[in-house]
Amino acid sequence: MKKFSVLAILIILTGVSCERDDICSENTLTTPSLVIRFYNVDDQEQTKQVRLLTVNGVDSEGNVLKNIVTSTSTDSIVLPLRFQNEGVITTSRFQLTKDSDFDTDTNPNTFSNTDVIEVSYTPQFIYVSRACGYKSIFNNLQNTLIIDSDNWIFGYNIINSTLESEKAAHIILYH
Repeated sequence: MKKFSVLAILIILTGVSCERDDICSENTLTTPSLVIRFYNVDDQEQTKQVRLLTVNGVDSEGNVLKNIVTSTSTDSIVLPLRFQNEGVITTSRFQLTKDSDFDTDTNPNTFSNTDVIEVSYTPQFIYVSRACGYKSIFNNLQNTLIIDSDNWIFGYNIINSTLESEKAAHIILYH
């Protein structure tokens, strides 16, 4: 009877224990974000920091949906992309404001400047494992700079039109 009890316990523990793929490893690549690098428009081989950059996700009417970056001086940013349906062209819009601390009431000779970019892409869902589920990659990346009377972003270059990882820049913005 004692052998039967030990055998029954071993069978139950074996059946309940975690399989190797029941835990999603930290090293597993998941849905990537968009990586943007900023370069000097006058020397396009040199990165250039944007002073006190604030980035907001916005809807098609310009209403702020989410603050993503707040008053950070940086030469690169990582932005999340929206996705809902596989194979459907999707657009994410971002307001990029440089010098976000300037207030024309207190400093009439200085001002912040906001530009809007639209990033379009086609999501594709890829099965990773039972523990990790699915991840999305983004194909056919397109970028549009909304032109206004005072753009601080002067141009862009798409480096990688497929977003599969965050290891390298996908878009370069020149300012």
